[in-house]
This record gives sequence, structure tokens and C-alpha cells, in this order.
Amino acid sequence: MAKRIRYEDRNQEPLMPPEQRVKTFREYAFGYSVSLALDEARRCLFCKDADLRCVKACPVGVDVPGFIKKITEGDLLGAYRKIVEADPFPSVCGRVCPQERQCEGSCILYYDTVRERKNKGLPVSIGALEKFVGDFVRVSGINLEEEKTDPTGYRVAVVGAGPAGLACAHQLAKWGHEVHLFEALPRAGGVMAYGIPQARLPREVLDWEIKKLESLGVKFFFGHVVGRTVKLSELLERYHAVFLGVGAGRGGLGIKGDHYMGVYSAIEVLTRVGLNRADLFPESGTPVHLGRRTAIVGGGFTAVDCAITALRLGVETHVVYRRTRETSSARQEEWDHIIQEGAIIHWLTQPLEVVGDQEGKVVGLKCVKMALGEPDESGRPRPVPVEGSEHIIECDSVIFAIGQKANPVAYEDLPGLELTKWGTVKVGEDMRTSVRGLFAGGDVVNGGNTVVRAIAEGKRAAQSIHKFLTEEVAV
Repeated sequence: MAKRIRYEDRNQEPLMPPEQRVKTFREYAFGYSVSLALDEARRCLFCKDADLRCVKACPVGVDVPGFIKKITEGDLLGAYRKIVEADPFPSVCGRVCPQERQCEGSCILYYDTVRERKNKGLPVSIGALEKFVGDFVRVSGINLEEEKTDPTGYRVAVVGAGPAGLACAHQLAKWGHEVHLFEALPRAGGVMAYGIPQARLPREVLDWEIKKLESLGVKFFFGHVVGRTVKLSELLERYHAVFLGVGAGRGGLGIKGDHYMGVYSAIEVLTRVGLNRADLFPESGTPVHLGRRTAIVGGGFTAVDCAITALRLGVETHVVYRRTRETSSARQEEWDHIIQEGAIIHWLTQPLEVVGDQEGKVVGLKCVKMALGEPDESGRPRPVPVEGSEHIIECDSVIFAIGQKANPVAYEDLPGLELTKWGTVKVGEDMRTSVRGLFAGGDVVNGGNTVVRAIAEGKRAAQSIHKFLTEEVAV
């Protein structure tokens, strides 16, 4: 009699040992082999109500059981085609999506949404399977040309080559529109290129995904800081529609001492390393001086990415978060990974002040311990200070991986553009702004969220732009 597969027998992705991966920026999750992927795919129950479970939980609506079924049939190209019906960048999303809070968190093997209870098993590893399928097509060299409709004669400008802008441009180009993408930095990808360490998302993977847009005819214009080198109002005059996806790059807590030498925003550290290769200094021209110890403030993906980076730079790494691990927004496995690599995590710890010396250099981070109180407006227990628990974490630098805000340079001079009370661009359900012909999505709208959320908003905006062009604009 064949052995019955137990639901908890989930196939884990092979990982590089911690003592090796902390010494390199190479990707440390090796991905599934064909046999592991096939075995994992066979764990799927192909639920009849998947539309109410994993599919609904996916921000872009990937047909999860559909592509997994194709894997079990040995049809990997069919699995890829099934994924890209909804997700244009499977090799990226398979690596960086928080699947445990989305598709995998809704898997019936893990959670029964009808009875609202946890089951005994672990969910199907949907993210690893998506990554496997995307990587199979990429490394095989198979050229799967995407269908493109005839040119429409409409011209669209996309501002910002991050996940929202790329997704919007990709969809519009498939529908036959001429798309010009303006990016301030010298390469495309946005936060995927400069904010996510290569240890999680190798640049060759991202570049391969971006080439899809080039094959569809999207034209890239790098070094264009919209709002400075060209005004947003000018683009609105030159193009039939404009999509704004400039992201959110500002960050900090605004606490005492944040002016000292050695205080960084997360985006500064990640950009210096991810884009300008500060890890290779002095071979590269850009340094990043974190000293022997650094304290990273935050409990989300950005904080974990900063920790991954600092550890690989050989720096003793402390992560300070005022809540608990369970209420953090980073993935649980990523906390495990950086702890294995030597990161020191300070849960329920609130920064109060950056401490500096007479020369104006960081020497520590003054903090207070917190205890969980009554739930706040988000439903999470509100942290409250513990009297007499003030202490100093000795460090040579502080990285603020919290408080990201939209950078208004691109749109601050545009009359009539409505903003929210948080300074983000206000849009409706169709991603339209208050300015005719201007649409927006991604972090400039939501204030900072996941890559896949930005992709979903970029696709939604593309649908609205297409409708606007075909129904309200005459060529």
C-alpha cells in the first residue's frame, strides 16, 4: 500500500548554510528541483472554492490551482502562461511576496476559511512553485513572445520604473499603446532594484523580467527627474495620459539626535549597496560607513532587508522594533534567516533618542522597553512604555527602516492635484487622480506596501487608462 502523504510534509526550499550566506550577496534560497516541485505540487487539493481562498488572497488574482495543476501534468510552459495571465513577473513575485499572509495563508491545508480555524498541516509552498516555474522559463532560454494588439495611436507616459510603473507599462503596451517610461535612476526596477538585496532578488532575474517590456516596445528614459528635468504638467500636455508611480523614498522617526553622523534612512543604505555597490568599496565609488555595530529601527520587510545587507557587510546588527514578532509585517521565515545569520532582535523596544558624542557621531540608541496594552485602531495590542526600563544600545550607526513617505518632487507644482492628509496622491477606485488624464498607483498612493500590491495597482490603473483612452480621448 502506498504511503499516504501527510499534509505537514511540506517541501522546504534548500538554503545556503547561514555561515556561508552571510559572507556573500549571492541568492541564498536555491529553489526547487524538478522532483521537489512536482512532489510539492501534488500536495495541492485543487479546491473547488479556490476563488474564495488562495486566488482571492492573491492581490493580482493568480489562478493558483490552475498553474499548480499544470506542474503536476509536466506542462511547465502551460504553468507559466497560466501565471502571467495575472502576474507579469513570476520570478520576482515568487521570491518577494509575503505568501504566508496571502495565498498560502488561505490554503485549506493550513486554514479553514469556512470554519475560521487553523488546520494541522502546512500550506502548499505556492511562492516557491511560482519561482520554480518562472526560473524554468528564464534559464531554459525559451522565448515566449507575448501577444500584442495593433498600435492604437495613443501615447502614455509612465513616471517611475518601479513595480507599479512596470506593471502599468507592460499591460498598456500589450494593448497596443505607445508607452514611454521616465525613471530618475540609471536602471529600471525601483525598490526591486535598489531596495531588495541581491541575496533575495538577484539582479539578473529582475533584468530578465524587465526585458519583456522592451520586447513589447516600451521605451525607457533614464535620468529624468520628473518635477525637475521635466514637469508633470508638460507630460500631461505631450501625452494622452500619464501614470504616476514614483514610490515612497523618505523615511525617519524625527526623534532627537537624528542629525548625527551615522544616521541613515533605509533607502539610502539599500540604494548605496544595491544600486551603487557600496559593498565593493573602494573598487566602487560609493561607500557606506556603518561602523562595527548598527541599530536598525523597524519591523517590516525594509528592516529585514537592511539587516541582510548589514550582516553581509560584516557589521554587528541589532534590529529594534516596538511591537512583537507576531505583529510585525516581515515574513516569519525571514526573521528566522537573519537570526540564524547573527542578527540580534530587540522586540518590544521603542527608540527614544539617538545618542552622539562631542564630534557629532553616533555612539548609541536610547530606548525604552514596551509592554502590550489594549488594542489600537488596527486591532493590534498597543505598546506602552515600561517605567524605568530606559537603556542604551551601543552602536556606531542607526538606520531608520520606518516612516517611509511619498516624495512630492514629481507632483508638488501640479495645480489641482488632491493629496491625502498623509501627503500621498488621492485616487479613486479606478486609480484616477483629481487631474484629468493623470492616474497613480503604488507607494505614492498607498504610502508603502508590498511589491505585489504595487503591481496590482499598476495593472488596475492600466485598465482605467485604456478605458479613458478608448472612450474619452480622440486620437
